Amino acid sequence: MDRQALQNQIIKEALEQGFTDCEVFYLGGESFEVLLMEGEVSNYENSSEGGVSFRGTYEGRTGYAFSERLEEDTITFLIEAAKENAMLMAEEEREELFGGEDYPEFNGYYPELEQVCVEKRIQLAKRMEEAALNGAESVASLDYCVLGIGKREVAIANSLGLNISYTKNFASGYVSAIAKSGDETKKGSAFWKGTNWADFDPEETGRKAARRGAALLGAGTVDSGTYTAVLDGKAMTALLSSFSGVFFAENVQKGFSLLKDKVGEKVAADCITLRDDALLEGGYASVPFDSEGVAGKNKEVIEHGRLKTFLYNLKSAKKDGVRSTGNGFKAGLTAPVKTACTNFYIQKGENSLDELISTMGNGLYVTDFMGLHAGTNAVSGDFSLSAEGFYVENGRIVNPVEQITIAGNFYALLLDVLAVGDDLYYASSGKGSPSVLAKNIAVAGK
Repeated sequence: MDRQALQNQIIKEALEQGFTDCEVFYLGGESFEVLLMEGEVSNYENSSEGGVSFRGTYEGRTGYAFSERLEEDTITFLIEAAKENAMLMAEEEREELFGGEDYPEFNGYYPELEQVCVEKRIQLAKRMEEAALNGAESVASLDYCVLGIGKREVAIANSLGLNISYTKNFASGYVSAIAKSGDETKKGSAFWKGTNWADFDPEETGRKAARRGAALLGAGTVDSGTYTAVLDGKAMTALLSSFSGVFFAENVQKGFSLLKDKVGEKVAADCITLRDDALLEGGYASVPFDSEGVAGKNKEVIEHGRLKTFLYNLKSAKKDGVRSTGNGFKAGLTAPVKTACTNFYIQKGENSLDELISTMGNGLYVTDFMGLHAGTNAVSGDFSLSAEGFYVENGRIVNPVEQITIAGNFYALLLDVLAVGDDLYYASSGKGSPSVLAKNIAVAGK
């Protein structure tokens, strides 16, 4: 059954059967992935999926149901299941629906990505693999080499007249190289994600992974102490991702963030501007609206060190008496709406990475953190993480470093940033950061 027709019919019949309001959320997707091993295709996937979730108010309570079948008999199932679910609610708790607003122009779908034939996609992956294997003499093998294309479609219709949809797609490539010297092995990886094959350089992606792995061979440790350090974009993005929830209004309201009552106050260094931009052109997490139908926006969460806003969904916005910022998202078809980021990043500065390292003089250049799930406290902001990178002396990289632990506090780190680089890095989640130069980095080494 046609998706639009199914949504309309579900709403019509639900209202006829006693629902006072209702909404149908459609989520569909297609994916292509090819995994290489020693020059041969070891895994090939071309899949599609889709389904609808239904929510509506029945006798004062909100009920939910979902189905992966887009057939006419799904209508009765969804309505009856949502009725039963609503009656199981212990208290009357009604979720409000959103009637719509003006929406931005959005072009997230690039048909030319999918017009490249499968054989050419495989050849791109092979070029990336070959470049990684030949990118450094010490590279012995590859841990992973994959290329993929993803497509996502979202459509929301409700009884208030809302009827909106979007389609977006992207391509990605990832390779992990294993460098070896004697009994020592190190991994280096590189990732690309974009909306134009012309922007993908498989050779450079492969070489980058090889260079990163080779550069870490022969790593030692450093004396314990407090250092000035450059955290590269990947490392800083990892921290930002781990602590992004402190900027969610629902967490602030529950006491799970130390930023309560700090809007308008200084919470970071003057050089820090933190954005959540749903409309970033070509952004990994760009959307014209969130899962509640609220239009996507470009927000300054922190502007030159001062906290400007939290991120809101409809429920948390109502509690604070403000408008939603368009950050209410479902993690999947069956998931409830929670606050989530879009393109969430620290705005780049004017200093190159080399300039940051040179300015630092003596210190550490941190390239990666490990143990992020176990080593962070999302409420207090404290972290204690294994790290690797390089020791810097007189503004020059001297040798690779491992077996160190970096401990600190995310809130304090934001205030301790001295300068921001111009090398903005994005993770596949849409979160990103340039390299940053920061003081007071506590390191446990030898």
